[in-house]
Amino acid sequence: MKTNPLSRLFLSYGTNHFLVDKPLQAMLQYTGLSEEYFPRLQKLGELVGHEFLEIIDYIDKYAPPRLQMWDIHGERMDWVQLNPAHRQLLTQLMQTGIVRSSIGEGAPFQLHYAMGYLIADPGLYCTITLTHQTAYALQKYGDDTLKTKFLPCFITDDAEAQCYGATFYTEIQGGSDLGATRAVARKDGPQWRITTRDKYFASNAGVAHGALVTARPEGNPPGAKGLALFYVPAVREDGTPNYTIRRLKAKLGTRAVPSGEVEMEEAEAYLVGTLEEGIYIALEVLLLARLANAVAAMGIARKAYLEALAYTRHRRAFGKRLIQHPLVRKDLLEMETELEANLLLALKAVEKFNRVRDQRPPYTMDYHYTRFLAHIAKNMTAYASAEITRMAMELFGGIGFLEDFPVARWHREALITPIWEGTSNIQALDLLEVIVKKEAHVPFFDEMNALLQNVSHLTVKQLLTDRLQYLQNVIDEFRVLSEDEVQFIAKDLLNSLGELAAGLYLTDLAVHSVSEAQKERFMKIAEVYVHRHFQKTPIAAAYLKEAETIFNLS
Repeated sequence: MKTNPLSRLFLSYGTNHFLVDKPLQAMLQYTGLSEEYFPRLQKLGELVGHEFLEIIDYIDKYAPPRLQMWDIHGERMDWVQLNPAHRQLLTQLMQTGIVRSSIGEGAPFQLHYAMGYLIADPGLYCTITLTHQTAYALQKYGDDTLKTKFLPCFITDDAEAQCYGATFYTEIQGGSDLGATRAVARKDGPQWRITTRDKYFASNAGVAHGALVTARPEGNPPGAKGLALFYVPAVREDGTPNYTIRRLKAKLGTRAVPSGEVEMEEAEAYLVGTLEEGIYIALEVLLLARLANAVAAMGIARKAYLEALAYTRHRRAFGKRLIQHPLVRKDLLEMETELEANLLLALKAVEKFNRVRDQRPPYTMDYHYTRFLAHIAKNMTAYASAEITRMAMELFGGIGFLEDFPVARWHREALITPIWEGTSNIQALDLLEVIVKKEAHVPFFDEMNALLQNVSHLTVKQLLTDRLQYLQNVIDEFRVLSEDEVQFIAKDLLNSLGELAAGLYLTDLAVHSVSEAQKERFMKIAEVYVHRHFQKTPIAAAYLKEAETIFNLS
């Protein structure tokens, strides 16, 4: 049988990335995804474990997107050329229904995000999730013109008619501060015209057939609430480019997605929703992006972990395989524990979003609680991904630092996840907003207290109880602290809330697991996680015997 030489570089090559991930399967069922969707995930897992790996490796090393600004007649075309295999792979991914399932079919959003986890490669998934976000806004908030004229191509199976989307929010002077947006929108009959010097991080520019763009209608007040959201096609009605791409950026990772600087001069635009809803819709779309960031972060970590696990089973040092060394077993145990805890946190945030998917401004408390948990999950998963992929590199030793092999790239890719869709400081500030203005911590503590009642492990229960009471006291003290003092502790609070939620969700997953073996395994994961984060003492040597049951994904 002919073997693909790539299997000698990618040790996870040839595996089905869904079937091998038993913890994922259990978590999806726990968070409300029916097994009827598993065949679709299995099919994607097969693709992701085979030609997908070869194509993304080639794109990263040799064939990133290239901007073609001018055509042969000297006219602007601003087309981003993709390697043909890259374009074909995007078509294959779109044909899995990753966008269509939750937008056109009404399937749970858990399916889309599980697919995003399996893809994980942030360059490719960025193109897909930007398309998903664009279709979401058009479907939910678009008028009849938008839905009829533009939506169908985002959810079609026809490769020739397929469209990709984008979100152009960021400007150089504002960054995450959307209120500083300078883009101006001018009403022109039934349509709008947008002018802006630059949208500075315009990912998918040159590939997208249209983008969601934030701009300030003439006469609107300054600040974020003065913004509206628009759909801007890449091409005008007369066939000429609707905006220009100044350049593509050279990046440490995410090379499969072109990130450009976009200029608009009286660009044709269509209002999405109402003028008053603009900033809320833009932030709702950003919520989807943060959930995508969270699941992709853990998908990257899983890919690095699979490489490291396979390598430690094969590599010999000091007379035995690496995996037989107690310290390596401890590393793998801790990596897997962090991966599962943070993945579960992300999937619980997705589950909550799925329940509020139809809500529009003004939102209910359930929506604000979803935001609350999404800020936490986005931040926690990003840092976990960076650490797990770093540890995977270390388990490879010196060759883990070489670009010849995949684990180095997975670490590079993980480093974008704390930055995309708002840094940790932004997540902390947004968390404070949803606590102080919406009191979303109230349903959080209600849920955590309810989950505590099902914890039977006395030591774990006491540690979680103590942490919950401590965090309630911290938030209660907000009333006697200055605004600056509250902000100073916000990031630590965000992480502590996340650790509490992850620990309790793990214990609840153990309670609701379908088999005794699963119950026992997830409870051990919970014990290790809570011990590491709350007891702050060395993990008991007793876990050495249990480690293999956990890190082998059984």
